[in-house]
Amino acid sequence: MHGLPRHGPRLGVAVRGNADVIALRNLVAAELHRFPELAGAWRHHGPAGHHPAVADALRSLAERGRLDIPDLETAIIQLYALLVFPHMVFSSYGTALDDATTDRLITSGVDMFLGHYALGGRRLAGGDLR
Repeated sequence: MHGLPRHGPRLGVAVRGNADVIALRNLVAAELHRFPELAGAWRHHGPAGHHPAVADALRSLAERGRLDIPDLETAIIQLYALLVFPHMVFSSYGTALDDATTDRLITSGVDMFLGHYALGGRRLAGGDLR
């Protein structure tokens, strides 16, 4: 539909399948107390600055009227929370999610994201449609 279902698995594999990325992320997280400028660098650039391709794709979908994304930064964080963060959490404890679980998380995560940001389909707190 939007390209997101096609690219969601790539994003998940890119994050969970690269041992160097996992090791670097864990090292940076462990050293934040000694090097607080690392956290400052993240805050300074924000999600759109770190993930310009994702930001550009979501911005384009919104501009073309395919999705209603009033807050791009929040949408990027939510997308990563659905597709990437489970692997980050599990890998930080030295475990991994299997391929079948990964597939289910990516498919349902993309469905949830698209359902939330679909034109006219977003729900407010309490389940009321907007």
